[in-house]
Amino acid sequence: MARVEMPVPDEGAVKPWRKWLQGLDETKYGAGACLGDWLDAGAAYELPVGAIVVLCDPHPGGGKKRVRIWRVKQDGTVKEERDSTLGSANAFGASVRGTMRRLLDKHPARHPQAAQRLTVAPPRANEREDTCHLCRLTVAAGAGILVRDGSGYSRAQHRRGECPPPPPRRNEWAQECGACGGWLEAEEGVLYAAGTALIPVTRARHAQGCPPPEQRRPAPPRVNGRAQDCERCGNVVPAGAGVLLRAGSGWIVQHVEGKCPPREELWEISRGVPGRFHPRPEEWSEPGTVLRSEVYESAGRPFPETAPGHERVGGGVVSAIVTTVRERQPEYCRDEDGDNPSCLIGENGWWFRILVRPATAEEAADILAAEEKAGRRYALEQRRRALFSYGAGDGEAPEDVDMGDAQPVDFGARERRSFHQHWPDDELHVDESAGVVWFLQYNGHDGDDWSRNNLRSFVARRFPLTEERRALLADLRAEYGPA
Repeated sequence: MARVEMPVPDEGAVKPWRKWLQGLDETKYGAGACLGDWLDAGAAYELPVGAIVVLCDPHPGGGKKRVRIWRVKQDGTVKEERDSTLGSANAFGASVRGTMRRLLDKHPARHPQAAQRLTVAPPRANEREDTCHLCRLTVAAGAGILVRDGSGYSRAQHRRGECPPPPPRRNEWAQECGACGGWLEAEEGVLYAAGTALIPVTRARHAQGCPPPEQRRPAPPRVNGRAQDCERCGNVVPAGAGVLLRAGSGWIVQHVEGKCPPREELWEISRGVPGRFHPRPEEWSEPGTVLRSEVYESAGRPFPETAPGHERVGGGVVSAIVTTVRERQPEYCRDEDGDNPSCLIGENGWWFRILVRPATAEEAADILAAEEKAGRRYALEQRRRALFSYGAGDGEAPEDVDMGDAQPVDFGARERRSFHQHWPDDELHVDESAGVVWFLQYNGHDGDDWSRNNLRSFVARRFPLTEERRALLADLRAEYGPA
């Protein structure tokens, strides 16, 4: 190993550099073609015997460059293999590269390692105004130093300890002053660090000291960013037309003081839809949907008894036909603490709250007609069960079944058929001339007593055609039509 001192740059040299040459990249130009460690001009290094050093001192303007190539000899001295000043385009052309290639072939870097710096080179002053890479503030020409980074580029910076304090940062949005609580518009105050090292917080304050209390501006009211129900009157507040107020850990929306419209006569119903979380739930029902629902009355606000289908279920609960008006913001409830609404106890899912009003007679007509029809058919089914069941004492199951003149009567068995039912429906037949009615009940299930069957897999029971049964059959034909 030998001690080698790097010479200072030639007078007037622009962006000089030195490198310990350990390889050559023929695809690049200038310093990029020389592979190896950067060396600082004016510093001393410990280099191995045979090390090749390339020194480049560009002339002012960059038109010419002085290129020197050194080699460390056995006795520790340095032999200058080349010293030439060529045009910028030829400084690292075929001739100079040939010299470097020949020296690398004869003295290869067998054990490449980082150059050991023995002395520190004197700092170089920056020749032009630049930006300090430490504080990002301006460095005047000659007021700073140049430092070479790992890529070989020289970057300007202030001398150690001379970086000026950063200017105060302006707050970019309106907020309250962290010192006095007065309101600051955007770009009016400055930011400062608050909190602790573990929990850093940035707040804004007045730039020239806080004004006296009587001159401090209060915070303007916050407006709602989306449509929401007013907490006072229950009506919808359009986006940007209301006031957003803090309520505990959340926010509520109200109309501007004195601007609430007349309160709507609406009641709230809720529905739960169990399932996994979905970020954008669909509406449970579109506005204007007509349905029968249970409504909870509140103190002083009974549900109108004139509402279609009004039925009192229990204490404070009414069943009636209602029309949906709008929905509140859906909430996703997780059943972790057992505090879910009653419609989602034990389930995770979306909780929908819908505001409704009593339906009009025209809106409720279809539902009332369907309920009346269902009630009428339910009553007919109860009469049929009473007159054509095993409990009827005048029925019998003969061994020979003669239904040649009997006509079928539809009593809604197909209407009540389950999706999972795979066995045939029960049947009802009437023989007017014989004055009898046959009721066929399927008896082919697993566990049934098949010995009771007298017509395939059915038990056919014969009943006399009494006036009561004749009236029921007439009502069945009127309700269900011909079989």
